[in-house]
Amino acid sequence: MTQAMSFSSFKKPFEERIADWDKTLSCVSEVIEEWLAVQRSWLYLQPIFDSDDIQKQLPTEAKRFITVDRNWRSTLAAAEKAPLAIKFCNSSKLYEKFQESNKFLDLVQKGLSDYLETKRAAFSRFYFLSNDELLEILSETKDPKKVQ
Repeated sequence: MTQAMSFSSFKKPFEERIADWDKTLSCVSEVIEEWLAVQRSWLYLQPIFDSDDIQKQLPTEAKRFITVDRNWRSTLAAAEKAPLAIKFCNSSKLYEKFQESNKFLDLVQKGLSDYLETKRAAFSRFYFLSNDELLEILSETKDPKKVQ
């Protein structure tokens, strides 16, 4: 919308306001894109790292996930208190926080994939299972009847 206005021949009196809105909306858009990426990864990893077994097996990844989890929960609490999206999301600090969280979550996911590959190498039948199925089996190792 602001791009269409900036090409108008009648923009001169509003040029500064159009530029400000364009900058604001671009920042909000970038923050929301990063936010959604964090949310997607967090929703996938959160039930996995709720398991004490996984936390013990992957302590480094668990620490990273806990850091992201704290940031995620504090950001959501702050967003609940400030429900105006443009005001809340127009923040380079928030964008950087989400970028850092995404980097951590990528590292966590890579560590988890490496862990699952070591389990597959130890027992070749695991190669026929998806990551989710393998995680479900590994989380049930205390109850051998469920693993069968």
